[in-house]
Amino acid sequence: MRYKDAGVDLDKQKTIHAVARRLLSGGEGAYVRWIEIGSHDLALHVDGVGTKTVWLLQAGKIEVAGWDCLAVNINDVVCDGFKAVAVVDYIAVSPGLEDAAARVLKGLERASAEADVVILGGETAIMPDVVNGIDVVCTVLGVREATPRPPSIGDYVVGVESSGPHANGYSLLRRLFRLDEEICGVPVAESLLQPVVMYHKILPLFQEGLIKAAAHITGGGFTKLKRALGNLGAELELGQLPCWARAVLKKGVPKDEAYRVFNMGIGIALVTDKPADLVRRLEDLGYSARVIGRVKPEGSIAVDGVRVS
Repeated sequence: MRYKDAGVDLDKQKTIHAVARRLLSGGEGAYVRWIEIGSHDLALHVDGVGTKTVWLLQAGKIEVAGWDCLAVNINDVVCDGFKAVAVVDYIAVSPGLEDAAARVLKGLERASAEADVVILGGETAIMPDVVNGIDVVCTVLGVREATPRPPSIGDYVVGVESSGPHANGYSLLRRLFRLDEEICGVPVAESLLQPVVMYHKILPLFQEGLIKAAAHITGGGFTKLKRALGNLGAELELGQLPCWARAVLKKGVPKDEAYRVFNMGIGIALVTDKPADLVRRLEDLGYSARVIGRVKPEGSIAVDGVRVS
């Protein structure tokens, strides 16, 4: 089964992106665009939790959506050297889910405290006939604190572990698994609904010269690494996949599709010429990390022997 079979056509999404890009201005990074105001580069970035909210509602864990909404934005902007400093939210619900919206805000509050981000406001809309469930979106304001550097041939790629699928691929996951089944003896509600790991603590490692570039492995899977590498490519070997990722493959998702849709256990990929020092610093910060590959001249991305870009 492929993502398209679950209703998400990535080729059509690229068409929408192409139209949107014609409207954009400002400085362009791998994940964000920014404007210069005074002596500061400021970025606005928006992302949402997607259809993970379907299972979160059913499992009684909808507050996780508030955490995830901020986390996915933080993880995007940090790749371009920005610190998220403020957030606004947009929550759209169908009638009867007003309490769920309040629980989402509790999760957002916890996430903002963890990452030192100020909540400036938001919009909660009850939308009969338009929304069936809940949609959670956040927009963050970021301030540049570091500037990524161009990768070089032979640099190393360090992978930092995720907590699960994070907030991507759930339209397909919900076709593959039932919420009441288990993956390797662990309930789906536990193995696939963990909060997104925040990678905001890596920002000083740019300034320390340990990180050249970074790629948040979200929608598009490991194709996202192209944003960090430009015209270069990479050969990656992930090693032992987490149980949930192995289960996805056992359910019949082709490897090339799995690596284009899911993070497969790696939430963010970091390019470095000091891999041992970087892994050590990441572990000091509480992350689990390992070397997963090298940068190569040819501009394709291959993961575990499968070309994904």
